[in-house]
Amino acid sequence: MKTRQHNHIISLIILLYIILISCNRSSYRLPVFRTHNDSPVGVDSLIIADSDSVIKFLFVDFASERKASDLAREAQTELSLADSVWQLIKTDSDSTKRFIISTTDTIAKSQVEYNIAVKKIISGLEIAERRFQQSIKLNPFLLSSKDGLAQTYILWAQIEKPLFYFEKAAAVLAKLVQNEKSEHILCYRLGECYFQLGKWEQAFSNYHQAEKIFIGTKAFSNGGLFENKPEDYHKNDLLFNYLYSQAVCLARMYKSPEALIIINQARDMAPNDSLRNIAERFEDWINWDKGNIYTAEQKNQILKLINEKNYQDASIKFDSLKNQLSDPLAIVEIEWRIAGLEFRYLNKKEQACERLLTIIEKSHNFSNHPNHSIIDFSTYLNDCGVMHYHLGMEFIEKTDYKQAQKYLEQGAKIDWYGNYKCQLELAKLNRHDPQISLSLIEKVLTTESALTEVEKLTALEIKLGALKKLGPQHRIEAKHVYNQIRELQNK
Repeated sequence: MKTRQHNHIISLIILLYIILISCNRSSYRLPVFRTHNDSPVGVDSLIIADSDSVIKFLFVDFASERKASDLAREAQTELSLADSVWQLIKTDSDSTKRFIISTTDTIAKSQVEYNIAVKKIISGLEIAERRFQQSIKLNPFLLSSKDGLAQTYILWAQIEKPLFYFEKAAAVLAKLVQNEKSEHILCYRLGECYFQLGKWEQAFSNYHQAEKIFIGTKAFSNGGLFENKPEDYHKNDLLFNYLYSQAVCLARMYKSPEALIIINQARDMAPNDSLRNIAERFEDWINWDKGNIYTAEQKNQILKLINEKNYQDASIKFDSLKNQLSDPLAIVEIEWRIAGLEFRYLNKKEQACERLLTIIEKSHNFSNHPNHSIIDFSTYLNDCGVMHYHLGMEFIEKTDYKQAQKYLEQGAKIDWYGNYKCQLELAKLNRHDPQISLSLIEKVLTTESALTEVEKLTALEIKLGALKKLGPQHRIEAKHVYNQIRELQNK
């Protein structure tokens, strides 16, 4: 069923493309040539012959021009189809990896179908490459053929990964950029190729050139097609992308101050909140350790180890990174990450709880310090509370009530969203002391909206027991609590 839908989609894509092509056929102009018999008076015929040889080099005859355009259209059809199919199977491949976890046969079958589809796409790209090359040979001045050839190599590189396709695309685009100096999108594509090749200086240069050309266009300077230009007409996706790409290149070259200047410009040019947030997150990433991009990159590499489940290595590397940091809140974040590894994976739960308590004490001293971490203070509080609560419950299961009391009391002092849970468990542990248990339950019941019915019922039962132990002077209140319990039980 899925295959039929895909085939139907692909057929529609091809049909739409053919319709668009047929509706946009360009008119062809027959170049005018002189004959050798047209020699003006006083001009030697040898000069005329030499001039005509230059004309033949500079202009393309009608038949070649027509054939080159036809080849370019055929190539573009193959390229568009290959790109459309690639987008479909790439999406399917991702969803298959994410959701299909059944039998090995199912996964193997999916992989076989994927490989067959990729081969067909590559075959289409090979045809597109030949057609574009033939078109360029017939008409070296056809911009669409050169641009199409470059896009063919870029798509090829995305599918098969080897960098030489980006190198081939860059070679084509470099010549195009020299000849078509007003095409900002060509500069951007060339920058993308250099970026993939890790040539940051050249990528930056072409992104910057794309920005300069775009700013000089009438569409930008005149506010596009607006009759009454809005104040933010200059804010658009293209300019944001050109600026953002420059900032990324500068960051790859570890030029923090320059990158921050341009990312601020990109943020100001963002046409919507989504892009503005992207710029702000990147700015925070650069500023995470006072502009030290080396340490920010190290953190990213260690996070990859966690994704690969290398928890012990990640913990060791985080501990080493911590000693290289200069921003106090960056240090706090790394301590928090180590604590998380210790508690969840390394069986060092008591050590993790102590580490997080220290983090909270430190964080209070930096309340006015700019936080460029993606982690806020409430996360530290909540995680610290959760860890203390769960560790306390583990000690209860082991009947080590002294240790349970210790960690639940610490958890109850932390201002986290489940604070009442620690207080409720402490009230259970201290039933023998009605004053303490009643004091704790009164605090629990102030968070009534957060309690489940079971938790509320437990809290009321503990309160009733404490009131009875405190004597007949609490009889009226005890009766009221008893009625509350009955109401809950009868629901």
